[in-house]
Amino acid sequence: MSPSVMRFVWDAVAAASPQQILPLDDASLLDWLVAQVQQHLYLDQQQYSALVAYIGDRLPLIRDLVDQI
Repeated sequence: MSPSVMRFVWDAVAAASPQQILPLDDASLLDWLVAQVQQHLYLDQQQYSALVAYIGDRLPLIRDLVDQI
């Protein structure tokens, strides 16, 4: 996965409020983050799959970071 895609993921996490992220279940949070990235970048199927796996593996970290804001 490219650094620019990763940057968009973490920028979206940083810009979101805890009230926006914490109520979401894992599938909804994953869908929301993917949508945030897709607003800025076109992803082919391989990039999309890599993004879903990347976010899925980091959902606990994302929740911990947002919970500390």
